[in-house]
Amino acid sequence: MINKKGKDKGRNMKNSEEEIISSGVRTGRFIYGLLAAGYLVCIILQVFFAGMGLFVDSDNWQMHRVFANYFEFGAILMFLLSFFGRIRGGLRWLPLGLFVLTSLQHMTIRTFSGSFRALHTIDALLLFWISIYLMKRSWKWLRLGRKEG
Repeated sequence: MINKKGKDKGRNMKNSEEEIISSGVRTGRFIYGLLAAGYLVCIILQVFFAGMGLFVDSDNWQMHRVFANYFEFGAILMFLLSFFGRIRGGLRWLPLGLFVLTSLQHMTIRTFSGSFRALHTIDALLLFWISIYLMKRSWKWLRLGRKEG
């Protein structure tokens, strides 16, 4: 169908639908990027709280114990947003890895004994590395007003 300006209405409707989809994809990616950056900040805070408990006052351990409960499900949200944001590959699946590793953090303290408890520190390094990777890869989605690559 051609309108008065000689443009195809069907094509314009298709373009506006694509813009809506693109807007949803951009929003999903933006929120994913925020969560990735936030997760990294939370991991750094967890290490800080552990240091406070170890080097300053043992009463600070409570902060370290409780804080993970506030951000651990952010990884699940990132995984779900990967579908809305059409995010594929490692950026889709690594948040599940974050969730599993965060769950392992709880297990290393509550159920492991002896030397196996020391895996808590190795697991923390893996959480830190994966968080950095996810944040670096999704950083471009946080820069508003720029075209995505």
